[in-house]
Amino acid sequence: MKLVPVLFLGLLLATLCPAQKRINLVPNPSFEDLFNLPVRPNPRNSFEFEPKSGYKPFQKNTKFWFAGSKTTPDLRITTDDNYSECRRRYPICDKARTGDMMVGIITYLRNSYTDSYREYVQTKLGKALRPGVKTYVELWIVKERQAKLVSNNIGIYFSDKKVEEDTEVVVKRTPQINIDSVINLDSYGWVRIVDSFIPDKPLRFMTIGNFYDNQKTELYVSEHFHGSPYTPPYAYYLLDDLRVWQKEEEEEPQERPSSPLVYDTSTIQINEAVRLDDIHFRLDRSELEPASLTELEKLHQLLQDYPSIKIDIHGHTDNQANDSYNMQLSTARARAVYHYLLDKGIPGERMSYKGFGERQPIDTNDTELGKANNRRVEFIVLPK
Repeated sequence: MKLVPVLFLGLLLATLCPAQKRINLVPNPSFEDLFNLPVRPNPRNSFEFEPKSGYKPFQKNTKFWFAGSKTTPDLRITTDDNYSECRRRYPICDKARTGDMMVGIITYLRNSYTDSYREYVQTKLGKALRPGVKTYVELWIVKERQAKLVSNNIGIYFSDKKVEEDTEVVVKRTPQINIDSVINLDSYGWVRIVDSFIPDKPLRFMTIGNFYDNQKTELYVSEHFHGSPYTPPYAYYLLDDLRVWQKEEEEEPQERPSSPLVYDTSTIQINEAVRLDDIHFRLDRSELEPASLTELEKLHQLLQDYPSIKIDIHGHTDNQANDSYNMQLSTARARAVYHYLLDKGIPGERMSYKGFGERQPIDTNDTELGKANNRRVEFIVLPK
């Protein structure tokens, strides 16, 4: 008899150091920290499903952030209810990457006053960057669904003094970091940007926006425009989850405390299915419901903490429809989880997915409870 060793994920992960935690010099990096509550609705609602989003909440309620010029960046407040309402009408809707809040800036707009309108957001770092030390910057960015245009030139400018330009056009600075490629040109979803530079003097302020004129800005009509056909063409991007740290300030890895939002890795076995208990779809649909986000974030966190592991995502159904339909539905649901993680920045080569339809039941299909148990999405950790 061939002996098959049982390998626990905890043993594997003991040899894989979790992703190193780093000090973040950006205050309120996900824009969740608000003050002057309650948030009052914007005087003019520019966002179809977000009654409290706008420039006034950015100015009055967002801690530690302010505009870098005489313009009106937006605080976008995207609750699960807002998102669900939008998804009933559009295939693509805006949702913060973390929590409910994110910030929106226009990187190009032509209006009756100017052909080079720009918006900038700015914050004061927790402490000044030390000169001569390699400095890392990370942010997540996505095109706003109502924006007709996509652009390049998302720049990050660090300065020793606050940027206070009395203008609505291009702020003439040279950013230490600039995204030269066009964001969301061929696809839609959050894009993770990571870059670095070495400051030549102490720098305390960080400003984000397009610091280049129209001649140096690439513009394309987006394939993923979901707004009014009467909307004037502009490029508008959403920002979330910003980080700035310096090389010598990396913390030593720490053991993650026990939490309901984190998997107990000691119970996960290689090649054994782990059920995603709180994944929700509508009847006969493959679009993820907002109630699935907590469970999805647990899996996302696992993959972030252990960047060497790979997973296979499996979809299953009950036997209520025919075999061919069930195979298609189960595959589409597994694919939805795959694309969620892909949009969150998990590389595609670390994941695969497949559907099994009704062919691998774990309970009877003779009762409603049994059918509910058979309708599931699982993942397995693949051998190293």
